[in-house]
Amino acid sequence: MSQQSRGGPKGNFDLGKFIIVKVRKKKLYFEMISDPEEAWKAKQIINDLRKQKKEESEIVLDEILHNSEITLSDIYPTFDIFTNVKKAVRSNKEDLMAAFETTEGRKVSAHFLLEGEFSWTQDQRQKWIAKKKKQIITILSRNCINPQNKKPHPPKRIEKAMEEAKVSINIDKTAEEQIDYVLKQIQTIIPIRMETVSMAIKIPALYAAKAYNTIDKYAQIKKSEWQTDGSWIGLISLPAGLQMELLEKLNHLTHGKMLSKLINN
Repeated sequence: MSQQSRGGPKGNFDLGKFIIVKVRKKKLYFEMISDPEEAWKAKQIINDLRKQKKEESEIVLDEILHNSEITLSDIYPTFDIFTNVKKAVRSNKEDLMAAFETTEGRKVSAHFLLEGEFSWTQDQRQKWIAKKKKQIITILSRNCINPQNKKPHPPKRIEKAMEEAKVSINIDKTAEEQIDYVLKQIQTIIPIRMETVSMAIKIPALYAAKAYNTIDKYAQIKKSEWQTDGSWIGLISLPAGLQMELLEKLNHLTHGKMLSKLINN
């Protein structure tokens, strides 16, 4: 459906159920109109995609344009791009080309989905903040210890410390990006620090392949040796808070026949 056939606001525009999405790019400013619920669903899909790509990998435009779960025409009631939505002032082609290297509304809308500032509803913001808070608590409980007793903190204790420290969760940053900030804030409430441990692991041949895959999900494998009898020996490094969880899984998988030894860092 073309921009013209889909229409767009004329004169002073009542947003109604829609929200404004803003993009600042190459010192230029753009706005689009978006359905907050459809945009919210799409952002969750993008967030999950970033998780699969381990956060640091950039999502490219084609992954949005050709994603079967994302329908851009449901997210945007019009593919018109504005410098001011409420006054119905549309962006010119020269600015669009300078910023996005295209004037095609659908492609620009995909840029907005990746780079835009969404005016989420209060309910959406609260849900997203709660989700990111839970992710942060999970990361801290798995990766940090109480330096006084060398044990991990239970999630509830970390959550309470965050509340006491009045930690603010940033809706525009990933949970991982906020870990250092949150950790510094709650260190004034509870003794906590990020710590890793090194371990030597030996897995019998019968369980080696499955155990290796499990270890690879939890730890960084620094050294790996497959023995002539099919068993596996490795040196791994992992967050201290995940140590017991990994050992429990390996013991269950190998029926207690694995061997492990802590290595002093």
